[in-house]
Amino acid sequence: MRKYLEIVNHRTFIIVTFCIVSVYVCLRLDYAYNVDWIFLSIAVLFPLVFTIREAFRRRQLAIRVLSALKAAISAFYFGLENNVKMPVDEKRQINGLMRSLSQKFTDSLKDPEHQSMDEVRDIIRQIYAVSTPRNEAISSNASLKMMRVIQDIQENIESLNGIKIHGTPVSLRAYLLVSLYFLPFIFTPNLVYNLHDDPRWLIYVLNSINGFVLISLYNLQDLLEDPFDQMGLDDIKLDQFEFLEPGPSDLPESASS
Repeated sequence: MRKYLEIVNHRTFIIVTFCIVSVYVCLRLDYAYNVDWIFLSIAVLFPLVFTIREAFRRRQLAIRVLSALKAAISAFYFGLENNVKMPVDEKRQINGLMRSLSQKFTDSLKDPEHQSMDEVRDIIRQIYAVSTPRNEAISSNASLKMMRVIQDIQENIESLNGIKIHGTPVSLRAYLLVSLYFLPFIFTPNLVYNLHDDPRWLIYVLNSINGFVLISLYNLQDLLEDPFDQMGLDDIKLDQFEFLEPGPSDLPESASS
C-alpha cells in the first residue's frame, strides 16, 4: 500500500481542493471559455517531464559511481591484504580505515545537511599516508599503483558529493509548482465549456483527477530529487554499497593460519 500512498502529501490535497473550488466558482458564476490545451504542455508538461528525466538520470549516475567507488575500495584493500610482507596489525588498521571511510561517506549521503565530508576527506589523507613507500612492505612501484586507486576513490567520492549538492534547477521546480497551483483556475473554465451538457459531478471528478495526476508526478520528481535520503521507495540502497569485508582480525583461526 505504501507504494501507492508515497506520492500523496499536503500538496495533493491543496491541488485537489483548488480543482474542486475552481469548478464550483465557474459553475456558480457561469464562467467558461475555450482555450487551446497546448498551453498545458508548454507551461506544465514539458518542465515536468524534463525535471523527472533529469532526476532519474542523476539517480542512475549515482548508482554507477557508487559501484565504481566500492570496487575501488575493495581493490585497494585486497591488494594490501595479499601483501605477505605487511604486518597483520597494519592490515587491520587499513581495514578499519576502509570501513570507516565507507560508513562515514554513506552517512554523509544520507544526511540532509551533508555535514560529514570533512571527516571523509581526513580519512582519505590517512589512507594516503598508509600508501607511502616503505623499506619492505610497500615498494615504490606498488605505492604508485595504490596512489592511482586512491585517486579513483577520491574522484568517485567527490563526484557523488557533487551529485548530492547539485540537483535539478531549483528555479524551474519552483516555477513548475506555482504553475500547478494556478492550473485549476486557468483550465477549469475550458473544462466547463466542453462539458456543459454533462453532469456536474463529472466535471468535478475529471478536474480533480487531472490535478491529482499532475501533482503526483511532481511529488514523484521531488522524491527522486534526493536518491540518498532513504525516504522514498526508489531511493538508492546505500547499505549495499558499503565496504564490509572482514579484516584479518575477523577471520577464523583456520583461515589466518
